[in-house]
Amino acid sequence: MAASAILLPPPVTPPDYHRIVSPTLWIPTDTSKPVPVGLLACQRDPLLRELPTTVVSARVSQPAASGPGKNKKKASSSASATATEPLIEVILHDTILFPEGGGQPSDIGIITSEDGTIWDVVEIKRHGGHAVHYVRAKSSDPGVSLSAFPVGAKVGVALGEEGWTRRLDHMSMHTSQHLLSAVLETHLKLPTLSWSLPAYPSSHPGSVELPRALTASELTFAQTLANQHAFEGRKVHVEVSELADEEHIKLQDVEKLESGRAVGKGVPKDYTGGVKRVVIIDGVDRNP
Repeated sequence: MAASAILLPPPVTPPDYHRIVSPTLWIPTDTSKPVPVGLLACQRDPLLRELPTTVVSARVSQPAASGPGKNKKKASSSASATATEPLIEVILHDTILFPEGGGQPSDIGIITSEDGTIWDVVEIKRHGGHAVHYVRAKSSDPGVSLSAFPVGAKVGVALGEEGWTRRLDHMSMHTSQHLLSAVLETHLKLPTLSWSLPAYPSSHPGSVELPRALTASELTFAQTLANQHAFEGRKVHVEVSELADEEHIKLQDVEKLESGRAVGKGVPKDYTGGVKRVVIIDGVDRNP
């Protein structure tokens, strides 16, 4: 069997991929309320490409003024269409479109409204604990398009072919970074200080920042071991637990994980979803 065939993603997400480990945590079923970021359908099943769902809220987007204090890393890794074109901000009960976070750029996709009209989602951002879809208006007056998203409307959300290609690239690169960082730290005692993932498509490769440059022999070793783990087909799963206020405060102040790694650097201060996710690569890595 060709190596490329071995590394193709499975047709469906394994049923034990997403594991809720807190007895008091559950996925909200009230369609008038949004599922929080951390429990979204795209996080429970990253291979899911479409989903019927319900509009929770919608409003005309007001472009935020850019200033010198904006995060440069985010600016380089995410689409900037939201800065100029007329948009609608839509919050859905649940979504298969991933909002930018954890270093992974936003998905893009489409929403099909009740009348069958297809709307482009140019970006998804996390506001507090909610995933906000930035939907391209059909005219220069976004208020006209707003009427397509009344509260309670049944809609469909999908990645589409372009969105799926982008998602597959992003999640493959993100998981690869987790794997490489784990190999570098565990075997060479080199923690990842930061990392970057340009949005697809990009001519710029992703990168990790280390305390020092690798020697030629270290580079060969890390590449060989990381590839070995990949070809072994190590399983990946996510453990999800309730995030208590005290732990949230503690994680905000964490600059590095106990192991020394700085990937993720805890939980954002403005996150209000109340969910903690830990990604596990079997026998290799365990990282929020």
